[in-house]
Amino acid sequence: MKVASKSRFSHENLNRKVAEYLREEILWSGRFKTGQHIQEMEIAEELNISRAPVREALRELEHQGIVNYLPRRGTFVATLDHDDFQEIVDIRFMIESRVIDILVGEGKLGPEDFSRLRGLIDQMVSISRSDSPLEEKISGYSEKDVQFHRYIWERSGRKWSLKILTDIFYQLRLAMMQDMILEQDMVRSAEMHYEIIDRLEKSDAEGAKKMLLRHIFSLWKERSRTEDT
Repeated sequence: MKVASKSRFSHENLNRKVAEYLREEILWSGRFKTGQHIQEMEIAEELNISRAPVREALRELEHQGIVNYLPRRGTFVATLDHDDFQEIVDIRFMIESRVIDILVGEGKLGPEDFSRLRGLIDQMVSISRSDSPLEEKISGYSEKDVQFHRYIWERSGRKWSLKILTDIFYQLRLAMMQDMILEQDMVRSAEMHYEIIDRLEKSDAEGAKKMLLRHIFSLWKERSRTEDT
């Protein structure tokens, strides 16, 4: 008698675990590319589960803008156009600027926080200057970038801002997957984080917001240049 192989996940919170797995595979591992078809059956067989939790997980990712469902065609990794990206960066700057005001106005960052944040920047710079393949560097860089900004958002104590900004960063990650930014742009973008932290440490909210805008604009400029070529 054939013995069924064990599922990779327990049944507790199965939909959430599958969604986390697919986010990792799409946004960080490099397995899926933007516009690529995601086969429900393939994922279900890989994880040794039914298609139902895979379908529910993909719905969650669709709500987060990571995938698109097309009737009679299936589910595909989302692709962002110029207008999508512009709207995303506008929303991000508006909310993250308010987060900076809260951090400075309420003194929510201390020496240990700044040490932690500088450590993440050091890792971003090291990754961006490494000899690893470009796609691998972009994946590693963007993962540390999310950790850096998420740490700041969490310290603000604003849960809805954290939720919205987290979802937006999924879209920014997709944009980086599409554009494959140049190495020198990645290094410059990483180093800009030092300037943001320097101003936060001096309680200079306006200066920190200006540096944040420069950082975001550097990604916007690179995307615009890519689309114009």
